[in-house]
Amino acid sequence: MAESTSKRLKPTDPEEATVVEDRISNLPDSLLCHILSFLTTKEAVVTSILSSRWTTLWTLVPKLDFDSHEFGEIFSSDEEEQSPNHQDRWNNNRYHFTFARIVSRVWALRDRSRNNANPIKHFRLYWHSDSDPIHVDTWVRTAITPDLEELDLSISHPKPFNFPSTLFNYAKSLLVLKLKGKIVLNPPSSSSGFPSLKTVHLVDVRFANGNTVSKLLSCCPVLQNLYLQIYIRDRDNYFKIIAPTLKTLHLIFLRYWEYKLEINAPALEYLYCRGCSIEDILLGNLSNLFEANVTVDHDPNKDYGKKIRDFIGALSNVKSLHLVSNLTQCLCYATKTDLPMFHNLACLSIHIGYILWDVLPNLLHRAPNLAVLVFNEKVEWYNVDEEYTSIIERMFYEDVPICISSHLQTFHFKGFKGFRYELEFVRHILKTARFLKTMTVSSARMNSEVKVRVLKELLMFPRESRTCQIAFN
Repeated sequence: MAESTSKRLKPTDPEEATVVEDRISNLPDSLLCHILSFLTTKEAVVTSILSSRWTTLWTLVPKLDFDSHEFGEIFSSDEEEQSPNHQDRWNNNRYHFTFARIVSRVWALRDRSRNNANPIKHFRLYWHSDSDPIHVDTWVRTAITPDLEELDLSISHPKPFNFPSTLFNYAKSLLVLKLKGKIVLNPPSSSSGFPSLKTVHLVDVRFANGNTVSKLLSCCPVLQNLYLQIYIRDRDNYFKIIAPTLKTLHLIFLRYWEYKLEINAPALEYLYCRGCSIEDILLGNLSNLFEANVTVDHDPNKDYGKKIRDFIGALSNVKSLHLVSNLTQCLCYATKTDLPMFHNLACLSIHIGYILWDVLPNLLHRAPNLAVLVFNEKVEWYNVDEEYTSIIERMFYEDVPICISSHLQTFHFKGFKGFRYELEFVRHILKTARFLKTMTVSSARMNSEVKVRVLKELLMFPRESRTCQIAFN
């Protein structure tokens, strides 16, 4: 414990003399370092000017956080004051500290202070332009120790940066790994791996070969969260995501070439998927999946009946399902018997496409326990009122889906434009949903006159549920 740094304030009136104790500075180093760990390194270093007690305290913080946007170029005021012409030296950038020099200096000061008693546990480096791969390699290798818990790198450089393979052998305590930019990953064939790693974020990184992802996942026996944003730049890519402990998976593919994707994650609870092709994705065991937010690319000239059946079938246990327009269009290739029963599905959110109204009756019949239904209509469809109104009338007069009549509690129509078929659908929902509690209609680009007209119509529709409340946004 450091000696007391209590200070006595000079009173204006002797009778008002008081002693103010600097309680913060008297806290133990461990607690002060914990407080400083919530700051960036730049902010933590600034505290060194508070008093001699704080001069080197920041060097004990087990976290280094560098962002080139925060530093920029810092000019030396001492050198400028010695210059006979301050403005010329400022303009010519003759005396300044670059981002690389600042980071290297911080590392040096930290290593020299108190014999580096506190190893780095969190290292974050965001170098947004013209990064130096030699400096990056030096700093990352220095940060990689058995005590490192979080590594977060975002690198921008014309040439790729080869990620140090030492990480795969020494980072035994690593919990979080985040990599973004031209970083080449090449896990060694023989590696002891990451026994503690639970979260991996990879955005626009480069993979040394086709089985890099598989090798990386095999090094993570307790991985729970995986985020992949991948640019497909080469041919013949086959991604296998086989992870028994994985709970959340975000996939975003931006592609120039075809690829294959296989997912087998029996413990997965949440799946987010964008940019995948219905032809190239294979969903395996997802028996524990709770929520899925998916869309797939497809060729409108091909018949995807079996593909759709297999893809949707793998999602049949979910309780919450969000379908974007591309996937709802794919559903037109599936018959009523192709779609699985969604016995657990309680919440369904759909982006309305031009084909949705043809598919919707089948989909609702396969989700008997649906309680929340959300429509997202962002595209205007003209000259379809008569066609869509006819489909809606058949759906409700021939065989009302049991989920609407017996379970639906919340319905939200986003992007409502006041077309006749939209009003007809809302009217039938109000008329048949016995347990409906909330009907919300959100309009888009409606003038006040149309809004008033639509609201009056909505309020005049008969309601089967006496407790139903209508909200028009």
